[in-house]
Amino acid sequence: MLPEEKDKLLALFSTEQRWCQDAEARDAQGEPVRYSDESAVAWDLTGGLCLLFGWRRSCALFGQIDRHIFGDQRDRWRGPDPEIQSMVALQVFNDSGDTTYETLLERLRSIAAYVGKS
Repeated sequence: MLPEEKDKLLALFSTEQRWCQDAEARDAQGEPVRYSDESAVAWDLTGGLCLLFGWRRSCALFGQIDRHIFGDQRDRWRGPDPEIQSMVALQVFNDSGDTTYETLLERLRSIAAYVGKS
C-alpha cells in the first residue's frame, strides 16, 4: 500500500458514519447499495477499497491488507483466486461482531505504507 492510498482510505473512514457492516455500502437510510452507487454514504472495507482504487488495484490491496490483519498464513492464499480469498477474509473481518470502528481504524493505521511500486 502506498502512503497516498493509506491516507485516502483513512480519510474515507474518517468518521464512524462512513463505515458499515453486512453490505459493501449503504445509503443515508441505511439500505444496502453497491459501493459505486451515488447514494452511498458508508462503505465496508472492501467496498471502500473498490470505490477509491478500482477493482484491479483493490485486488492487490486485498492481499496486502489481509496479510497485515491476519498475519503471514500463506496456506490461505493457495488456489486459483487468492485475491478473492483475501477479499472474502476482509469481508468476514469487517462484518464480525468483534470488529468495531475503532478496531478497523487501528488495523488500517498500523499498515506499513511503502514508497514505490507495490
